[in-house]
Amino acid sequence: MKCHALMSLLAAAGAVTTGAAASLDMTGSMPRAFRMAVLPRQQQASNLQAFSGALGGVSASAITQSNDPTRQFEVDGDTFNDFPTAANRACDNQHNKCADLANSKKGAFTVQQCDEQSTQCKAAISSAPKTSFVSLFQSNDDFDIFCDT
Repeated sequence: MKCHALMSLLAAAGAVTTGAAASLDMTGSMPRAFRMAVLPRQQQASNLQAFSGALGGVSASAITQSNDPTRQFEVDGDTFNDFPTAANRACDNQHNKCADLANSKKGAFTVQQCDEQSTQCKAAISSAPKTSFVSLFQSNDDFDIFCDT
């Protein structure tokens, strides 16, 4: 679980000595392996779906956060414990809807084109820019601790 400390308010970042403010710089004292960042509050992603192809107007299903902490990813009402599995289901669901539309002759495309789109959708999983949700882990007067779940 990756966590980031988000400061809600930084009242004093340095000490006043001899009329000048000395800034607090801890970056040199932290080991490089310990990755911590002070970040502004960020909007949480509500849909992790990265694939935008929509043959016949059929887009890939949204990948949203479920209410189950052990199965955090949800696609069309089904929950999954990891992003790749959820994203694969979203691609499969899109393919099925696309193929149904192609078979009904209501679309000007073929099932083979749906197959090609499904391949592209699944290829996009490994390069998705965001594959986890951020959850509030702990909070106090000075800090909100958020973790990528």
